[in-house]
Amino acid sequence: MKGMKLRHLLPLLLLASALPAYAQVDDPMIRWDCDPDGHKFTLEMVQIPVAEVTARELILFNGMVHFEQCRLGGANWTLLVDVVEYASGRCEMDPDTIVSLLRNDQLVIASAVIGYNCGDRPVLSAARISEAREGGGPQLELCTASKYGEASRCSAFEVRKMTTAIDNDAVAAHARGP
Repeated sequence: MKGMKLRHLLPLLLLASALPAYAQVDDPMIRWDCDPDGHKFTLEMVQIPVAEVTARELILFNGMVHFEQCRLGGANWTLLVDVVEYASGRCEMDPDTIVSLLRNDQLVIASAVIGYNCGDRPVLSAARISEAREGGGPQLELCTASKYGEASRCSAFEVRKMTTAIDNDAVAAHARGP
């Protein structure tokens, strides 16, 4: 009887010992920091563990569908996180996380790859938005990298002067630089 109980507990013991190793995987996460008082917010990829999370920040799991909003003055910013799953081929086991960002009804970022992706395509590393308190319009600092984990290149955009949304082609061109 004792041997039988031990045999039933052995798989549970093995599973329990494997859990801490799984929890230490360096999967990226998305930081969403909405600061209405400062008239700004940040969307960026971060590596876990995250040292500190403020009361206004959300840390979203990369690879999960999500929806967040940030109200800055008269503008409502909406973040849409989606997952692209592949039916076959080498990317089938590695779904890609993409983000879209809207300001009121205007698409600012359109389905941009964020974080690790199967094709090692250029990625959106961060978007930092500030809304002017009076006139001037929103400002966007866009940070991109040639590949997830590489150094980012950041530059400012004036959202009101943009004629099209930033998509993966624009992210790739930005990552390559001038």
